[in-house]
Amino acid sequence: MDKIKVLALGGLDEDGKDLYVIEINDDIFVIGAGFKYPTKNTPGIDFIIANFDYLKENKDRVRAYILPKGKVNSFGALPYIIKEVPAPVYCTRLTGIYLDMFTKQRQISYNYDYHFITLPAYLAIAGREMIFFSTCASMPSTFGLSIKTDLGNIVYSGDFIVEYANNKYFKLDLNTLGKISELPTCLLLGESVNATKPGYCSPNHKIYNHLVSQFKSAPGRIFVAIPSDNLYHIDEVFRACSEFNKKVCLYDETTKWIYDLRKYEKDAYFNPKNIVPLEDVLRCKENDLVILLSDEGEKIYDKISLLANGENEEKQVRLGENDTFFIGCPANDNNEVIATSTIDEVYKSGCHVYYLTRKTLGKMHAYEEDIKMLLSLLKPKYYFPIEGFYVNLLENAKLAFEMRIGLTHRNIFLLDNGNSLLIDENGASVDFNTSGKVPTGEVMIDGIGVGDVVNEIITERTRLSEDGVAVFGIAVSRNERKIIAGPDVQMRGFLFLKDKEADIMLKEMSKMFVEMVTKWLETTKDFDSKRIEDQITAVISKYLLRGSNRNPVVKPNVIVID
Repeated sequence: MDKIKVLALGGLDEDGKDLYVIEINDDIFVIGAGFKYPTKNTPGIDFIIANFDYLKENKDRVRAYILPKGKVNSFGALPYIIKEVPAPVYCTRLTGIYLDMFTKQRQISYNYDYHFITLPAYLAIAGREMIFFSTCASMPSTFGLSIKTDLGNIVYSGDFIVEYANNKYFKLDLNTLGKISELPTCLLLGESVNATKPGYCSPNHKIYNHLVSQFKSAPGRIFVAIPSDNLYHIDEVFRACSEFNKKVCLYDETTKWIYDLRKYEKDAYFNPKNIVPLEDVLRCKENDLVILLSDEGEKIYDKISLLANGENEEKQVRLGENDTFFIGCPANDNNEVIATSTIDEVYKSGCHVYYLTRKTLGKMHAYEEDIKMLLSLLKPKYYFPIEGFYVNLLENAKLAFEMRIGLTHRNIFLLDNGNSLLIDENGASVDFNTSGKVPTGEVMIDGIGVGDVVNEIITERTRLSEDGVAVFGIAVSRNERKIIAGPDVQMRGFLFLKDKEADIMLKEMSKMFVEMVTKWLETTKDFDSKRIEDQITAVISKYLLRGSNRNPVVKPNVIVID
């Protein structure tokens, strides 16, 4: 009889960083390899991935990486993990294209062992039967999966919403789910991001009707900004353009690349005859033209901001009072500040603005009724809410409990990253002891550095952003025991130098700096510049804190010329 172990290395009680491990006997299958974007508490960080030491320790048992979604933040940790823990990658072709592009952008060289999936798919991985079913999410061909075991199926929901009337690339495959439900479901891992929201997600996630209202009333050109990781909405833009006979200008290379991806899927709405090159936009009638902008994360706000301020490189395109700007990229918790500032700049440009907020436009994740549908269809013996903050996980668990389908506090599992759910023929249990918890945590990705950003660096960056920096430089001769050049004192983001008190503090710090270096030159036989720099840092930091109640980063540099 199979023995099952399921755990999350990331993705529980947080936004992103999803990485789920399913162990069946000696085989490990990894689902997702996501990252999460940095917050104001992690300045300078590109993104954060899960600590994957557990995978490194068990690398010989990892049979496959399964990537259910083509969003960058759903697979962006894989290039860093797979070099140390190699295994085949199972995903759709579109996800593979995105992964290759992301890997190249990060200056990582790796040839993935791809096994592309055409949905629905019935595959055997490491001898284990699996069924892959399509779901409706923001990216085409997103999927969930079912893994067959002696104890019943293990089902991973993937990101999903219940939607029936759409094209084949955005469809919840209820036929395949129905076949899966014919066998007992041992464990369901169900997404929780929108579990607090009543009703169904659809049609709250659609922008089509919003677009139509603007297409009917806009007096001139329409600018449309859509995140590059939401091809569902980009499809809606092209559908509306097709129905209203609008020409589409792809604003830049990133937007063109997204268009090329969708052409690969041969979608009917993507008619090349409707595409206008950027250099020809001035030849088009204004009320016939839609200009589409797309990019990921905060980059799309940067792009909008440059355009709003007339600082964009695309000189053929300038916002005017006759234009309408349709902003279909609602802010999230990580980018709310930059989004708010960007929207303000668009309003200042004088054009008409139509902005979809988080209240207006729902995330394409399962609401209460979507979750209930899946639970009622599969009726799992055990339920493991995943993806989302604790409030989302808890609400998901409550929904399952209130459905009265046999799920109670005994077989619904609310876990932390690193807690292992163990299932065998005798039942399910969790080892909550410290000794039974798999090591987890966060690995910072900064440039090409992986995990080399420690807490001290984050603290220093925070101090730099809040209190600025004071830099001291001086050159000395160890042989002659005297100062050769300097001192030079520079302050940035700390004190305004024309201020009288600042001038006094500057002179006092210069004096202290010279006196300390001179004393060391005169009294110390072995002149150690590192030790003197540490002492200068401590003394001047105390002086600045006492005199200004601020704590800037102090960086002395004592250069020994001989």
